[in-house]
Amino acid sequence: MTALRARKRTLVVVALISLLGALFPLASQAVTKEDVEAACASSRAQYEDYLEAKAEYEDAESAYFAAANETDRVETKQNRIQGSVEIQNDDLDRIQTEIEATAVELYMRGGFSNPGIILAASSVDEFMTTSEFLTAATTGGQESLDDLVAARNEFSRLEVELDETRQELEVVEGQRLEARDSHESAMAAERAAWAELSEECQEIQAKYDAEQAAAAAAAAQRASGSVQVGPFICPFTQGRTSFTNSWGAPRSGGRTHKGVDMFAPWDEPMYAVADGTVLTGDYGLGGKIIWLVSSGVAYYYAHLSGFAVSSGQRVSQGDTIGFNGASGNAAGGSPHLHFEIHLGGRASPAVNPYPTVAGVCR
Repeated sequence: MTALRARKRTLVVVALISLLGALFPLASQAVTKEDVEAACASSRAQYEDYLEAKAEYEDAESAYFAAANETDRVETKQNRIQGSVEIQNDDLDRIQTEIEATAVELYMRGGFSNPGIILAASSVDEFMTTSEFLTAATTGGQESLDDLVAARNEFSRLEVELDETRQELEVVEGQRLEARDSHESAMAAERAAWAELSEECQEIQAKYDAEQAAAAAAAAQRASGSVQVGPFICPFTQGRTSFTNSWGAPRSGGRTHKGVDMFAPWDEPMYAVADGTVLTGDYGLGGKIIWLVSSGVAYYYAHLSGFAVSSGQRVSQGDTIGFNGASGNAAGGSPHLHFEIHLGGRASPAVNPYPTVAGVCR
């Protein structure tokens, strides 16, 4: 009887432990660097090549966006100066028209002893610099002449500055194109090195990267919490995209990066990461964009080359919704998807999507 009661107590304890385990599951053990090295031991040389290629890719991506930001800065400067040149040119035309009107008025009032001076002048400029016109203008147009001189000086200064800025833009644009080519080469090398790893090594490395990214994001976003978006798939075919954790990186115009840039081949199909409704657009920095709204969470896709859906359409997870490109302010750069997650809908702030995509896109 005593043994029976003991067995019953044991069964109760086991049942309670099982119940507690179901209600409060233990956190899965984090993958360590040592775990990765052990899993990749069978392909040690390939793993070392992959780490080197990955580091070179991350450096190339940073260099590319730094060059792109510098190009944006110089383009903005050029546009500003060009606008000033156009305004100054309009001002110059206005002042010259006023002076010409003054010259006609002076002539009509008999303000010139020799009317033939107007016909003898080869240009309005030559006429307006004659001593007789300047003498006559002192009674009614000297202020306009002073304005004309000042306007011409400013116009000349702006033209010189514009020419210098155009030359600067040629240099930085060349640097941007060189950085783009280096970035694309590094991306291809990183993908090739990844493909050489064993399946076990790929699996453990991807899990390690995702855990490290999630830990970093949690530390940086403690106020808003971690990214929890429910069932989620990669917006590209797994293994067909390369990306780094560029959240918060500087961008043109004093902005900071509020998403993850996922590089992939031109026109690579991209998918609905969850069931929901899509809204399409073509404007602003994002160019061709898609908002996918699913259960209150909004996903933002930018820089597409084209759409596979219509605005307002209901889609299922995994449906092709668009194609990779470089529209908007990505024009001329490497094709990529700028991807954002907004946990509270389109109007809510974006949260770092890197830990989420890193966990499913490898």
